[in-house]
Amino acid sequence: MSASSIKHRSPKSWYKVSIQVDSRLTEPVAAFVTDLTGTGFEISSGENGQGHTLPSNSAETITAYIPIPLDGPDRDAPAEKIEALRQFLLKIRHFFPDCPVPVLQIGTIMEEDWGKKWKSFFTSLQITPTLTIKPTWEIAAELKDGGTVIEMDPGLAFGTGHHASTQLALLLLEELFQNSEKQLEKVLDVGTGSGILAMACCLFGAKEVLALDNDPDAVDTAEQNILRNRLEGRITVSSQEVSSVKAGFDLVVANITHDTLADFAKLLAGLINPQGFLVLSGVLKGDQENSIGGIYVQQGFAYVKNLHKDEWAALLLQKI
Repeated sequence: MSASSIKHRSPKSWYKVSIQVDSRLTEPVAAFVTDLTGTGFEISSGENGQGHTLPSNSAETITAYIPIPLDGPDRDAPAEKIEALRQFLLKIRHFFPDCPVPVLQIGTIMEEDWGKKWKSFFTSLQITPTLTIKPTWEIAAELKDGGTVIEMDPGLAFGTGHHASTQLALLLLEELFQNSEKQLEKVLDVGTGSGILAMACCLFGAKEVLALDNDPDAVDTAEQNILRNRLEGRITVSSQEVSSVKAGFDLVVANITHDTLADFAKLLAGLINPQGFLVLSGVLKGDQENSIGGIYVQQGFAYVKNLHKDEWAALLLQKI
């Protein structure tokens, strides 16, 4: 299938959710937003440019996006999520009485505006010692010996490589492929998004990758990026459920939310070969990191390494 043959659905819109909080509230509010939206978010220092009630030197703004379904049974889901967020921000005051009241602002952003927004900040970036991510509209950067490039457009899917959770996963993957005595031939990427981790695994040495995502936009985007990098013969993108996948993987990578990782623990453990590896990302360092690590240890894994960047953590585990 050529990239141009992929069909697209009608344009989407999103609620843009901006929450200005005292810096002491950033971690618990960010954790709630992650679980609520199921996607990444942005944290910026100071006010959000739309007015504020907090001292600028103590304020941080958390920004996330909630998709608005065109129709179907999930039409009311965005409003329910926003109301849940409002209630959470009211309740959190009881636990942090010395902090100012968080400021919540809701806006709407259309798909064409979304495209302009990510193009404005998506630039070439060397993420690991050997891997550079490059948007299609930029000229290829000069690479060091042994370096390689993934050329991609993230479109409507998560994963430009600029988010800390993606960078941490890529760093763990590169080191694992370089140092593992066991050849990691067959890989499963759960929640592939733009396909960035699946493509990186191929470039690092995997022979066969199955990339899963339940979002049709992500499947379309990943397929186009894989074609663009001539990896279609080695990566299969699918919307099938994780529960329907057959076991036999040397490595599973999942850059998704804490709660989803917890729900998938038994399933993923059953898909990995003995002595196989698991890379988990998309969790906040501290409580979420310790929680998800403990859950997977109970499923028969041992810690190998943890990495941190900003408020994020990624874990490398090995099946015992």
